[in-house]
Amino acid sequence: MQAFFTNKPKRKALEMHYQKIKSGATIIEFHNNWLGEETVIINGQVVSKKSSVWGTHHYFNVIEQGHNVRYVLTTKVNSGMQVLLDLKRNGKVIQENLPVLYGSKPRKPKNTAKREGISKLMEYELGEAIQSLQLALDIDADDPEIYFHLACAHSVQENTLEGFESLRLAVHHKLKDTEMILNHDMLAFLRMHDAFEGFFNSNFESYDKKLIEKDSAADDEFV
Repeated sequence: MQAFFTNKPKRKALEMHYQKIKSGATIIEFHNNWLGEETVIINGQVVSKKSSVWGTHHYFNVIEQGHNVRYVLTTKVNSGMQVLLDLKRNGKVIQENLPVLYGSKPRKPKNTAKREGISKLMEYELGEAIQSLQLALDIDADDPEIYFHLACAHSVQENTLEGFESLRLAVHHKLKDTEMILNHDMLAFLRMHDAFEGFFNSNFESYDKKLIEKDSAADDEFV
């Protein structure tokens, strides 16, 4: 049985497809493999996975400049067995019959600093967590999860300005689940701050820096 499968890896490598599409600041990556498993990745985060032989529709939403944008990525196969993509943004076609080439998604370097930072954060070793997560940004400055975990560490340490800025950057870099900002225990300090309501109303895009600095100055004077 072992000898029967010896040539399979070559076939898999040949039958992978990959395509990258830019829509403004949004980066859409499409990948499928020889089994027909299709994956759509937005700014580094998986938003849709389906299996298909002759094509399917992937539906997903993206926050762009504070607005919810609806996308539909349609996969199909032409008579020559070429995989093609159509892309709609808010109902308008912006890409049509885009060929998907043979290849695979480029691999990112392993970000061990991110893993270490999150581990330190879970152990409440906050200073070391922040240090590791800052190093992780040197490897991948577009990873929203790094900014989110930095915000958690700063919130627990009551570093108000750094916490709000880290959350802003997490959303700016397309944090997939913004509900975590409203529910995560480590962000309770930031949610209780007077500046949070305005931050929430701006779709997490801006905050009142003067209000934060004023409160920080008042706290320093009290101490």
